[in-house]
Amino acid sequence: MQKQICLARDKGFIKVGKVGPRTIAGSDDPIQQCYGYYADLRHEMDQWLKQSVRLDPPGPNQGGEDEANYALAWLEHYLVTGSTDVLDHCRTLRLALSDWVDRECLHGYEPVAEAHHGPEPFLLFLPRYIGLVPDDQEAVSLLLDAAEHIGNWVDSVPDWYDYNRDVFYSFFIGTREVRKGGKNSYELAEHFRFIHLALASYKVLADQRYLDWSIRYGRKRAERILRCPEIPLLWDLDGNALSLTQVDQLGLHSLANSHHHHSDNRLGGIENLLASGAVYAFGDLYLLSGDPIFKQATRRIVEPLILTLADPYNDPGAAVISYYRTTFQDSSFDSLIETQIGKFPDSPPDQLALVFPERRKIRGSGVGKRADMAMWGEWSEDGSVIPIQEPSTMTLSLAYELTDDPIYAMRAFKSAVTRLSIARRVLRGGREHADMGGAICSVAAGHGRNWGTGAVTGCYGKLLLGVYLDQGQLNSVIEIRQSIGEELIPPQLLSLVQLKFRQQYQVVFYNGSNTDLNFAWRLVNSNSNWEEVNLSVGEIVIRSNQ
Repeated sequence: MQKQICLARDKGFIKVGKVGPRTIAGSDDPIQQCYGYYADLRHEMDQWLKQSVRLDPPGPNQGGEDEANYALAWLEHYLVTGSTDVLDHCRTLRLALSDWVDRECLHGYEPVAEAHHGPEPFLLFLPRYIGLVPDDQEAVSLLLDAAEHIGNWVDSVPDWYDYNRDVFYSFFIGTREVRKGGKNSYELAEHFRFIHLALASYKVLADQRYLDWSIRYGRKRAERILRCPEIPLLWDLDGNALSLTQVDQLGLHSLANSHHHHSDNRLGGIENLLASGAVYAFGDLYLLSGDPIFKQATRRIVEPLILTLADPYNDPGAAVISYYRTTFQDSSFDSLIETQIGKFPDSPPDQLALVFPERRKIRGSGVGKRADMAMWGEWSEDGSVIPIQEPSTMTLSLAYELTDDPIYAMRAFKSAVTRLSIARRVLRGGREHADMGGAICSVAAGHGRNWGTGAVTGCYGKLLLGVYLDQGQLNSVIEIRQSIGEELIPPQLLSLVQLKFRQQYQVVFYNGSNTDLNFAWRLVNSNSNWEEVNLSVGEIVIRSNQ
């Protein structure tokens, strides 16, 4: 739905009629409302950072494990605002991580670890941080010291990888001990985490061994996925999929992450892959190698997730659907996605309620579930609460991506700022355990099964700048700067990026202030020059190459 009226086109710009400055109360214009909710979200992110610096001390691991991952949403906030406060706090987290590695690790990695938690200190936060602060050589060293063990490249460390079968020897692999045999000798989704480490290292070092190994192992994983009629929870070291019956008979439920799956969840194998970022690994490998097998395997993972788009907790599922469309330039699922969009509620809830059931357990099948996760409901004035029907912010962002209807962007920002403001009032920050489901960070950037997608990260950077992942780092489709000042996106400016494919885009600019606004913008990773734009009060301008 487009309520705007095109007035003129000039040099690729579409100038659209004015809708007035920010006066949200009583407004029914989606662009105007969208700006208001975005401005509120930006303020909430600033306030949360200040709150966290005061109230969230180092966790029990004193900088190690997943501690720094609680800051994922702020890294996008930095791309939007350029706030030095974000980088200052992230440097503090990096220093704490360095201290932990010095104390607890051997040759830059835990001496005894398993494939789930061992790579965790070097995933998600660290590559993103390096992308923003590439001159932090100590951060780069942390990443490279961890990754150099993956392909048996350090003589003093036990071999991790079996080149004859193209599998890891064990689930338990560290720099002092590799536990071969027994219940550890299976291939899990978690082994994809080492592809991420290798590719992130290749990004900063350009050492061919990291890429060669990643393509080699990634291709084997893709082949094994394509051989299976249904994606399993586990494989043996000969590459054979294990059935649910075998998992039960062998007592492998812990390895299979059964505690994160509802008993009737047929997407358990896919859920495991999402929780270790398998789709993003395949996407990176596809872009680096051009091998179609990575697209084929990703399609197998993504297709069943389309039917989950109406699930309010499907954040990681919606994220990989969007990622698949743009990275692999495949719109063949669009009609199916649009069918699901047509099932969404007509309007967002009037008031949200944060709910924690008395009993912790997985509630419902699909993906993006955790027993201790924050639940949401729709509050009624009589005090009753009904389960939420509003889609996740990531799903709403995907809906905007396909439909060009700003209502979906507005609903995404509204949901994000409402959830963050509630969480900030009643939940702890989550620095002590970033993967938990009941913390501010897990509301903002998802819990440990979501691979960094939550209420804020599902829409904030993606809608404003077209933020996407590339070998662990955050990239954006566009960048914006003020002619004067330190802010990257001026607080008075709303930008909405609609990314059809990586090279096909539309950007909406809206001046939500009471004065004229000047700024400059350009496409990232292109030969485009900075272009100055002048917006009068309430003016909308659209830039598109479609």
